[in-house]
Amino acid sequence: MDIKKILFKTNSIDVEKALPDAIVMCNKEGKILWVNDVAAEIFETSKMHLLTSNISDFLENSMNLISSSIILHKPVITKLLSKEVYFDMTVKEIEEGFVLDLRDSIFENKHLSNNETDDNESINKNKNNFLLKLSNDLKAPIQSIVGFSQAMADGLGGQLSEQQEKYIKIINKNSTELMYFIAKLLELSQTEQENNILDKKLLDIINLVNNTIRFNEQLYKGKDVKISLVQNDNLQKMISTDENLVKMIIQNILEVILKSVEVGEIIIEISTPEQDEINSKNLILGEYTKISISSSSFLLSENDLECIFDPYKILDSSNRKNILRAIVLASVKNVIQKLNGIIWVESQILKNTSFNIIIPSK
Repeated sequence: MDIKKILFKTNSIDVEKALPDAIVMCNKEGKILWVNDVAAEIFETSKMHLLTSNISDFLENSMNLISSSIILHKPVITKLLSKEVYFDMTVKEIEEGFVLDLRDSIFENKHLSNNETDDNESINKNKNNFLLKLSNDLKAPIQSIVGFSQAMADGLGGQLSEQQEKYIKIINKNSTELMYFIAKLLELSQTEQENNILDKKLLDIINLVNNTIRFNEQLYKGKDVKISLVQNDNLQKMISTDENLVKMIIQNILEVILKSVEVGEIIIEISTPEQDEINSKNLILGEYTKISISSSSFLLSENDLECIFDPYKILDSSNRKNILRAIVLASVKNVIQKLNGIIWVESQILKNTSFNIIIPSK
């Protein structure tokens, strides 16, 4: 086995440039296949011993962190089992398994120091608390505008002239949209909170989807839109998960589509993903359910796909009109990550767009 050739072909970890770092190559099960001298030093053992060991013998929660680094496309923090020493671990998946680049300077580096990490966490927490408070303070007066404008449009405040009725309807429409925007901004802040306590219970996924479709009938009433549910023959309908979070995922994606289309078909397909697909998405071993929501009329460009889950990126782009959609979908992504699942979007020009979700079913 030509280790250098394998490592060089990863195109992300240059062996020569990474010499100050510890480089470990392991197979899909975590068995160590090759290490450099630095790795032997930090693990405080010989190369010979490492080659008869598993990476989980040296790093806490190693396989889950490897999966996380690949899914998130960024380094993760890992820790030695033997002592309180931390590393910044970058992972690249290759045919033979994984290549791990461990850098032991994360707590010396000013960008990832303990103090700055704590500061960043505090800033994020304060930001979310601020948004939650601001959103709640704004909701009450806007609710009043929505309610009174609707009452006036219905004639409860007396007869209106044609021009007054037109203005009142504009006020009601815009305040209703603003109310929705604030609600979704509040939802995003809530999903960014680090609260990973899930209310798992056994539920019928088909029944949940049908109920969500019925709940959205008002959104597509009057539109030439049809929503269909398709399920695999071998589908395990009863799954163990957080019902409210799954309902929120489906509800938000349907809202995004229904607010953008006037005609076409929306197909919700529930299936059991193949093992190859689970492996290709770097999910840990287990049982999963796949939910695909596709629309023949909701089409996205490459620019749309770049920041579809990132409202903060859209603010710096020319595509600001889609900020609300990105806020809604960012909440969806956050919730799916809390469920240890994954979401991705496939869009075919002039054909359809599909939101694909895989979540654990047990």
